[in-house]
Amino acid sequence: MSKSIIIVFCLSWAMICFSCGGNNSNHAHRNSVFDADGSVPTDFMDFYMKFHQDSLYQMGHIQFPLKGMPAMAIDLSQDSINNYYWQEENWKVHKPFMGNETEYMKEFITISDNLISEFIVEKQMGYGMERRFSKIAGRWNLIYYMDMNKLSE
Repeated sequence: MSKSIIIVFCLSWAMICFSCGGNNSNHAHRNSVFDADGSVPTDFMDFYMKFHQDSLYQMGHIQFPLKGMPAMAIDLSQDSINNYYWQEENWKVHKPFMGNETEYMKEFITISDNLISEFIVEKQMGYGMERRFSKIAGRWNLIYYMDMNKLSE
C-alpha cells in the first residue's frame, strides 16, 4: 500500500474520531458523512460507518420486509407505492455515497435521539433518495428506504 493511501486513511480516520462527539440537538447536518456540529448521536455515526463497510452487518440491521419506494415510482399506482416493501432476497447492499457536493446535497435530520432521516438529493434535476434509521432495543436499524425519485418542489 502506498504511503499516500495510508496518510489519507489515517487523516480520514482521525476526522471520524474527532467529529463524532457533541450534543444531540434536533437540527439538520448538511453535506458530510462526518458530523462536525454534533447534530447526530455519536452511536449513530459509528453504526452508519459500519453499516456501509460490512455487508453482513448491514443485512442484520435492516427490518425486512422494508417499507419504502422503488426508483422512478412515478409510473406506479398510488396503492402500489403505499404498499411497497423491499425484500431481503432482492436487496442491493448500500455502499458509502461519494457524490460531489456541488452536484449533490446530503442531509441528516435528527428527528429524535432514536430516529434519523438521511436525504441525498441531486441538485440540478431534483431527484433524491431517503433512508430512515431508528434505534430499536438499543440497536440502530434501517426502517425505510426510498430509492431515487423526483422530489416535490
